[in-house]
Amino acid sequence: MEVTFCGYHTHNVNHDRIYRPEGLGEYLFLLVLSPMTFIFADGSTQQAKRGACILYTPGTFQHYQAEKEFFNSFAEFTGATAADLPEKLPVNQLFYPGKDESLNRLLQKIHREYLQRLPESSALIHLYLQELLLLAARGAANYQVQTSDPSLYHEIHSLRLLMLANCEQDWSAEKMCQLLQLGKSQFYRLYREYFHTTPKEELIQARLQLAVYHMTNRSITIQEAAFQAGFANINHFHRLFKKRYGCTPMQYRS
Repeated sequence: MEVTFCGYHTHNVNHDRIYRPEGLGEYLFLLVLSPMTFIFADGSTQQAKRGACILYTPGTFQHYQAEKEFFNSFAEFTGATAADLPEKLPVNQLFYPGKDESLNRLLQKIHREYLQRLPESSALIHLYLQELLLLAARGAANYQVQTSDPSLYHEIHSLRLLMLANCEQDWSAEKMCQLLQLGKSQFYRLYREYFHTTPKEELIQARLQLAVYHMTNRSITIQEAAFQAGFANINHFHRLFKKRYGCTPMQYRS
């Protein structure tokens, strides 16, 4: 991917309007930094607050106007293939990734490299642009989950990260439900809705990964590695390991 033009903290005159009925010949990623109104080809309008993003594809109708101050950051780029665009990244519609500071820092880096044209600037711009699109896609996916049932997402997600970072500890469903003050059926339903898996499945995978890491230390036995990863039953560990990796822990280690 190659950036053809970009701007960081761009200010136009107040109430300025952008109208491109034929669009551009390249992609445009736009981060809104002040309230704007977007008009789409079907005549519909949508108000955009700070932090809104839109990725226009080449040749797409573009029409937006600042409510007062015109303030945004953007990057126009070409050469994107289907593989370069994350699957969950919306196109030609407004979305709120919730990462406007991080996205803006990446646009600032892209802008700086674009202006400096130093050795390796093109490679760095490509990497920054990839990170920008991936971060926006992740934020958009999380936003869709939260808007469907936002009430408990942050609490469950925080507990999930705590569980995965300390997977060797005891993480029974009863303990997690107690910490969240949720019933078990509601907890499992929301966990699957948010993360498309179960806490037990994620906990097992995290413990297996930790056990594999400990097994690289030849000063401890496989049983000790399993125990340090949170497996109390060595036979259960062997069964899960073989199912996951297709071989025994001893075979894997050797």
